[in-house]
Amino acid sequence: MSAGASDQSFRATFEPHRRAITAHCYRMLGSLQDAEEIVQETLLRAWQRQAEAQPSTMRPWLYKIATNACLDHLLKMRRRRTLPQLVAPPSSVAVRLGAPTDDGLWLEPAPDALLDVADDASRRPDERVPRRESVGLAFISALQSLSPKQRAALLLVDVLDWKPQEVAELLTTSLVSINSLLQRARKSVEARRVASPLAPLSSADLALLQRFVESWESGDAAAFTALLADGALFSMPPQPEWFRGREAIGQFFVAMWSALPGQRRLVSINANGGPAVAVYRRKALDAHYEPGGITLLTLEDGLISQITRFGSPKLFDLFGLPKQPPVAQEPD
Repeated sequence: MSAGASDQSFRATFEPHRRAITAHCYRMLGSLQDAEEIVQETLLRAWQRQAEAQPSTMRPWLYKIATNACLDHLLKMRRRRTLPQLVAPPSSVAVRLGAPTDDGLWLEPAPDALLDVADDASRRPDERVPRRESVGLAFISALQSLSPKQRAALLLVDVLDWKPQEVAELLTTSLVSINSLLQRARKSVEARRVASPLAPLSSADLALLQRFVESWESGDAAAFTALLADGALFSMPPQPEWFRGREAIGQFFVAMWSALPGQRRLVSINANGGPAVAVYRRKALDAHYEPGGITLLTLEDGLISQITRFGSPKLFDLFGLPKQPPVAQEPD
């Protein structure tokens, strides 16, 4: 068999596992872009070592290669992705926004398509990290506070159901060390776990989401503000500024809509286990809509408690979103 044919055959063998490996790398790194790059690195390393591959253990073998590639990447980066509200006090709407900071400082969102994978291991009835929560922004954020080896141990044992001894062999350490890593990691993540776990949207949630879309598209500040909880939080990486409270957030959006006039279209999507919208904007009626950003929402008790707007148009490609929003349907 030629080298080209061998490469093509191995890629075909690898492809059914790509999404699962991407999800694992995303949890480790907090960035979908970084995860995609590490998946390519994993493919290269796996191809170079394909003589070791066994069909019955292909995915665990790939997880081992991907985990080590993630650990190598984290060692080189020496920084942890986070969210603005975790590193600075809330901003004042009276202060002008500064320049956006380096994208590499912040977490990135991921589409719910990463959840559409079946792991090789059977799921425990008492699993500590349910599948939907395992890509939730709060969980991903908590993971980034851990050391790289703590992250790896927690994910492999509590998400992928590996045995601690298997993780000890992967990380070339002792079982005692792995149990210690797990204990510290679980304690840290539990302290940051959200009180309300992620759950499928109810009909009331869907109605709330529709009102949110309509008020943003129309620029109706009063209607928009009425959907927010008293202590709601709004952040917008790569901007370092963030705002807390219904009044402050409402004032910011009024100022933003005034400074950036034009039409807006919001398309409902799902990201990180919860509701989200892709925001498109055009400056004039005869202009094309352009990707603006992806906004994640947290809904609690019939109101919106958190809005996280990721203002990076390049995320649209990673989410598989079109450059233009779907054509709006005319009412009957």
